[in-house]
Amino acid sequence: MAYPNNPSSPTDLLSAIPEKFDVARKSGELFFFPSQAKDVYSQGRRFNLRLCPALQDKAKAKADALASVQAENNGSPDRKRARTDSSSDNNNNKVKQNEKEPFRPPYVPELYVGCMEGLDGEEGMSVLVSLAYSLLPEHILLCSLSPQPQSLPPTPPQLVLAYNLIQAASRHPTRPKRLLGFYNGGEGAGASQSWRHFQVIEVPGGRAPVEEWVQGVQVDRLDQAVLLPNVPYLHIIHPLPPSHSVQYPPTAESNDQLIDFLAPALMRMLDLAFDALRSGSGGSGSDSGSNRKEGGWNLLMTLDHLHLIPRSLPSFPLSTETTNTKEGPQLELNSLGYAGMMLVRSEQEESNLLAQVEGKGGLMYVLEKCGVPRSWGEKAKENEGVQQGSGDLMDVL
Repeated sequence: MAYPNNPSSPTDLLSAIPEKFDVARKSGELFFFPSQAKDVYSQGRRFNLRLCPALQDKAKAKADALASVQAENNGSPDRKRARTDSSSDNNNNKVKQNEKEPFRPPYVPELYVGCMEGLDGEEGMSVLVSLAYSLLPEHILLCSLSPQPQSLPPTPPQLVLAYNLIQAASRHPTRPKRLLGFYNGGEGAGASQSWRHFQVIEVPGGRAPVEEWVQGVQVDRLDQAVLLPNVPYLHIIHPLPPSHSVQYPPTAESNDQLIDFLAPALMRMLDLAFDALRSGSGGSGSDSGSNRKEGGWNLLMTLDHLHLIPRSLPSFPLSTETTNTKEGPQLELNSLGYAGMMLVRSEQEESNLLAQVEGKGGLMYVLEKCGVPRSWGEKAKENEGVQQGSGDLMDVL
């Protein structure tokens, strides 16, 4: 088993991930499912809709993936088989990841990439390749070393570790790329595990749709949380320092500066979200919140912004027939949904979804129904005198 006791730099970790992902897939510890994606436009904004039929039957998809790996290995037993079917018949000796708490160290070596040193007196974080099922290659997990609740926000030092990884990817000497970080705050916002973990992916095409959505937002100062304009749900954004002004490679001093920036930035966003929810719950009519349940919140991180989205529902109910309101399967929605990236399991599900939202604002309607009303945030800003972002077509910084 692998223990997180030898911290590495963000650049070294990123350099190791491609080979580690391939090793994990070939070992059977990680299952990579093929998928197809296309762009869909709603209210003039781009969404990326991904279709993955394998999710309809994960057991079959898992068996197919193992068969494919064995075929790659010319029919020879893969590492997982060698590991689980030990030459000794003692099944108690087989090595496997903790099933109840898969992010608790130690780790199966095939999944463990390394660890990052903790900042400001905190413990570090483990870096793993995605456990179990992966739809995007080189999906990265940053996990706390000890039990910390996913329902609470990551600490500012943890956010800095995530930012350092994103920044290092943009300046990698051989494989520069733009990464998107996200954190599902609680089960109602898409968290599959209660153990704290921050996720990082490379977005196909190089830029998540949400990064295009914020291009028209004007912020006068770096110490302001604003509302994303022209969306029907509450979406709070906070600018980050210009990436070219942040020290790379990071130093102790630059990490301290980022912590000092991110701590109040995150607090401003949480305060605004709390005030908005409190304002909305005291209202009446459709914005009263009386028919909404607590849904947690989603956090996004790019090189340029933090995003915070309070949730009311964990998933969007799909109709089996578009001509009535009969409830069918649920479209699960985590942080990536609010980055403009959605996932369906079949062509029929995709057709039903698009037909269901036609004439209602398109896929933006899904985000509206699973979020909270933007008017709650507007009211909170009026009450507190916090400046709103405008929709002028100009760069944030």
